[in-house]
Amino acid sequence: MRGHPVRHDVPVDVLRSYFEENPDLFAAVVAALAIVGGLLGSVIGAKIQANGGRDQAAAAREAAKIAAEAQRVAALWTVRQVQIAEFIQGVREVRRISDLFYKQNAVVDGLDVQLSEAQQVVSRKLAEIELIVPFAVVLAAQKVTESLDCHVRLVHVAGPAEYFLQYVQRQVFSEDAAQSALANQAEDALGAMRAAVDPVDPRPGARRFQVAVGALRDATGATVEQAVSVVAFVANGEFPSMVAENSEELALRMSVLIEAARATLKSGDDDVSPVVGEPRRRWWRAA
Repeated sequence: MRGHPVRHDVPVDVLRSYFEENPDLFAAVVAALAIVGGLLGSVIGAKIQANGGRDQAAAAREAAKIAAEAQRVAALWTVRQVQIAEFIQGVREVRRISDLFYKQNAVVDGLDVQLSEAQQVVSRKLAEIELIVPFAVVLAAQKVTESLDCHVRLVHVAGPAEYFLQYVQRQVFSEDAAQSALANQAEDALGAMRAAVDPVDPRPGARRFQVAVGALRDATGATVEQAVSVVAFVANGEFPSMVAENSEELALRMSVLIEAARATLKSGDDDVSPVVGEPRRRWWRAA
């Protein structure tokens, strides 16, 4: 049979007899098959290992990306929370100092300086949150600042007016006759000035305005600026309503700001931390 091609339909018994008669050839064939099988197994194993390594590397990269994004979101959430809270606290501090204008002598107690410094803090905090919060919160904060600035301007007039008018009323009943007389003169001058104010011809009112300022300073020791604020408040009957409207507007805009901030920070009943989107699942993670 040597030298002739092997037929594909050769019986198994014939092949067995052939290899039994040629054991060396059989051993060579077995060795060759073992080598080929080993090589094939190594190639397949290396390919599987390489694919597994690539999958593991991809999974590690995605996990690192998700972790980095979570850290970024958490850090931004924390910064937003702190900056918005500090802005709101700054606004409340301005209002707290403003309220003292109605109860204390602003110049003597240094309230003007304190109020100015508190306003600067609010202005700085506004600039900071404008860089890191959504536009809805920025717009709400800007509206609050507008109302707050108007509030401060009104306070500089209405605060001293309320304080010194109450002071004059108390001094009217003072046991010190001289002090009581000065207080009565101030009240009379303020009453005459109020009655003389004429939108068509302000000149008589202007003269009485000066008299009232002088009488008020004599009775209270107020500065020129404070006395002018008091008399202007008395002369302009719209000031009280303007103060009340501004107070309502500021409170409303603060509510809008807080609502927008809570929405940005996801401050619902069950939300206590920033929410990170669910990571994409790869095929090897599917269960």
